[in-house]
Amino acid sequence: MIIANSEDGNLVFKDYQNRKITILHEEYLELMGSEERREIRSALEDCLTNPSEVWFSLENIDGKDYSYYKYIKLYSNLVFIAYVLLNEFLKMKLNNFYGFSMDDIEEAEKERCGQLIFSTLK
Repeated sequence: MIIANSEDGNLVFKDYQNRKITILHEEYLELMGSEERREIRSALEDCLTNPSEVWFSLENIDGKDYSYYKYIKLYSNLVFIAYVLLNEFLKMKLNNFYGFSMDDIEEAEKERCGQLIFSTLK
């Protein structure tokens, strides 16, 4: 079930601060081509609107600078992660999402990097 709205060829989600996060329909369908993503898709809105943590990072990949938020949501059987890129106009675009099972908790822990900007964890 998609809770996101549709606008100008994009799906539009909202985050915990009610900011718009978009993704082109075609890019969303491409992401959903993976069975693993389809199995965890239902956690996407919850992760964006009610994250356990949000990290901000800057990264240079092949000579190009990227700034992004990494939304992390902890569940009893899953660590869900959503990547949201910021463009030069500070518009937010969903880039990727995936999950780690509790068997892969050490790999999930490596995702906790950058500047922590929000946390509900104590």
